[in-house]
Amino acid sequence: MLRELLNYRISLRQIMYLAIAFGVPYLAIGLVWLGLHHDHLNELHGLDLVFSAIGEVIAWPPLLISNIELR
Repeated sequence: MLRELLNYRISLRQIMYLAIAFGVPYLAIGLVWLGLHHDHLNELHGLDLVFSAIGEVIAWPPLLISNIELR
């Protein structure tokens, strides 16, 4: 059974479909999270603002659990 699983071939098109299927909802939820928790971004400028916003979008699952804000 393990050999069958390891010998399974996947095409580049299937990899792209998987990336879209899992990536788009993840980023959409991250953008919603950023839209609802953007109050601290008013204090930031320049690259601090950019990286904090990107961090909020990427790290929304732990932020959701811990209920903290990136600064």
